[in-house]
Amino acid sequence: MKISDQRIIEMLFDRDERALTVTGNTYGALCRRIAYKIIGDYDEAEECVNNSLFELWNSIPPAKPKSLKAYLCGIVRNISVDICRKRKVYEKTESNITELIQIFPDCENTETSYDGKMLCTYINEFLSEQKDVNQKIFVMRYYYNFSVNDISSNLNIKEPAIKTRLFRIREALKLFLIDKGYDL
Repeated sequence: MKISDQRIIEMLFDRDERALTVTGNTYGALCRRIAYKIIGDYDEAEECVNNSLFELWNSIPPAKPKSLKAYLCGIVRNISVDICRKRKVYEKTESNITELIQIFPDCENTETSYDGKMLCTYINEFLSEQKDVNQKIFVMRYYYNFSVNDISSNLNIKEPAIKTRLFRIREALKLFLIDKGYDL
């Protein structure tokens, strides 16, 4: 029996531990995949998922996310990146974010010069103006860390077309940010 995300959130508010089991059954495979794509180790990815469920338990309440899936995936992603940083291999990990960093020639300067929340707002605004398929491609690549092959398989679009779209999306984002006043 499938339980809705809203019901799971209600269970978390009621402190019903079954919510964690249901969440793990519903989103565990996706969470493990995200963690593995970032960490590169199955055992650590599994530990990351367990830590994410613990973090979910501790954050709801008071948080009441609109999308449990997105909220949990964000937790998984953040914990996975923290694990990589602690292992000091984050710089060595081939991350798709490096494609986006090319938009910002001086990444350190960008981090110190611009408010991260404003940048996030602008990226969300940019994405809201994109076609649905381009939004999916962007999120799959830069949020869920999917490979071009995985995106191609999931969306049934050929790999060269995905690569072309990603390039065009990055270029459009760059122009959008410049238009918003970012000095790139």
